Amino acid sequence: MFKSLTFLLLFVLKVSVWTQIITVDSTWHLPIGTSVPELSAGFGDIRPNHFHMGLDFRTNGKEGIPIYAISDGYISRIRISSTGYGRVIYIDHSNGLTSVYAHCSKFSDRINSFVLPTQIQFKQNEIDWKFSPNEFPVSRGEQIALSGNSGNSTGPHLHFEIRDTKTEHALNPLLHGFHVSDVVSPNLHGIRIVALDESGYVIPGKSFIVPLTKVNHQVKIPKDFIQGKEKIGICISTSDPMKPGGHGFGLFSAELWSANHEQFGFELAEISFDDSRYVNNHMDYDEYKAKGIKYQKLFRNKNNPLTIYQLQSLGGISLNGFDSIPCSLMLADVNGNVSQHELVLKYPFEWKQTNLSFFHSQNYFLPDSIYTFQSKDMKIMIDAQTFYEPVKKSMNLNAGQLGTSKTVIQKPICVEMKVKNTSEIEKQYLSVNGAALETARENGWLASESKQLGTFSIKVDTIAPTIQFMPISSNNVLPSQFSWKIADNQSGIASYELFINGAWTIVYFDQKYDVVIWKNDRRASIIGPRLENVLSMEFRVTDRCGNVQTWSKELNVIDEPR
Repeated sequence: MFKSLTFLLLFVLKVSVWTQIITVDSTWHLPIGTSVPELSAGFGDIRPNHFHMGLDFRTNGKEGIPIYAISDGYISRIRISSTGYGRVIYIDHSNGLTSVYAHCSKFSDRINSFVLPTQIQFKQNEIDWKFSPNEFPVSRGEQIALSGNSGNSTGPHLHFEIRDTKTEHALNPLLHGFHVSDVVSPNLHGIRIVALDESGYVIPGKSFIVPLTKVNHQVKIPKDFIQGKEKIGICISTSDPMKPGGHGFGLFSAELWSANHEQFGFELAEISFDDSRYVNNHMDYDEYKAKGIKYQKLFRNKNNPLTIYQLQSLGGISLNGFDSIPCSLMLADVNGNVSQHELVLKYPFEWKQTNLSFFHSQNYFLPDSIYTFQSKDMKIMIDAQTFYEPVKKSMNLNAGQLGTSKTVIQKPICVEMKVKNTSEIEKQYLSVNGAALETARENGWLASESKQLGTFSIKVDTIAPTIQFMPISSNNVLPSQFSWKIADNQSGIASYELFINGAWTIVYFDQKYDVVIWKNDRRASIIGPRLENVLSMEFRVTDRCGNVQTWSKELNVIDEPR
């Protein structure tokens, strides 16, 4: 008896330390059917190339957990994609909010009664279907799907969002009726000092890490670190555990103010999807790529449109010769827990007065400029707001080179290259740094959009994709699903189709694993004597250059009810 009580106590302690249990207001229904609804990721967490726009609910590594509508409303959109949110449902509610349920493994039978016939009618494995108001009503607590791992999910879970229906901006659910018990203040793990020009751009090669004490940090600025109109920029590495020793989530808000009345702050309450990629400018991207540390900036440059910043100021701290500026830094979570730190910025040197600008247009690509370049065989167009920071110019159109793959950009650039041989134009495609780009062909030119800089080239693809059948077992019962691993190492996969007895049949492409899956919805299919019932299967994969690979198989089956 004593051992049982001890085990139970240890289990409760473990749960209380490591879990983040979600509760909701009475107006909402919990979206997940786990016995303990638990949070694994929060709103505004910094991810590669985007902010995390919702809450992730744990499913303990399992798929098939019931998903429920949080309130009455109507389904406004259903999407099935091999990337992104995978299988996802959007529900509009009368209070002006939209709830989103992503990475589902399966929709409910009622929803599938629309989805499956629509896919078959239009012969589309991937759909994006929108509904008019009240065309597809749902009730509070109605089961709408099962949890899964579809799309770009990194493991089974429910990704849940609340959006403003009118603006479609993502809203922090923890400010809209969802609650997590939180008794711990945010942690400060690191401070990085950088030099800024008057537009808020980070000056290359001028940065250092501040040794941390508990709450009071002395910062000595090196001689000639800044000059003229340049300022000090402060970057912070933080985490926000919700329980002592618990998992660290992203920071909700930070505010910095100095003795000379300079202030800056951000708050992650609402984020526009159009601006989410600007997370690459909100954090110190170069430091993240070099060391894997996510430093958030307590300043911004003039081209950063994120609305998370509370003040009009660009931020940055001004210093003069033989100066000592006290600053206060306050970190807060959504439940009001606060940690405050004091910094003293010291510059015990004579000040250099200069009006020289560090970033010159002849040497740097500037974020607010438009660029077009053309040679005999190549054209490039770069829109304004493509670069986050000034980027040193590096270009050789004769060699197909523009910048390097290390530079992250906000918008794709437009690239055109003249075809090598017009008789083979359908087999040619553009690539960047060896990776295929989706390519259009017109009037002897190949055109594409690229989210990378680097070396562009024309390649030829005459090789069909590969198909590897993945049987579950060798016994004589047709399994509940068939899978095929597909690949194309050149121009990339354009389409995939399955035909059973000549009829187009729905499959799902899981791009994470390059696997296409057919779910067997026959009641029972058992291999039997020849000519009992022949199941003819043909699976066809086409690449972007029109090369086709086909897999086919005939099975002798008997259908029997279960």
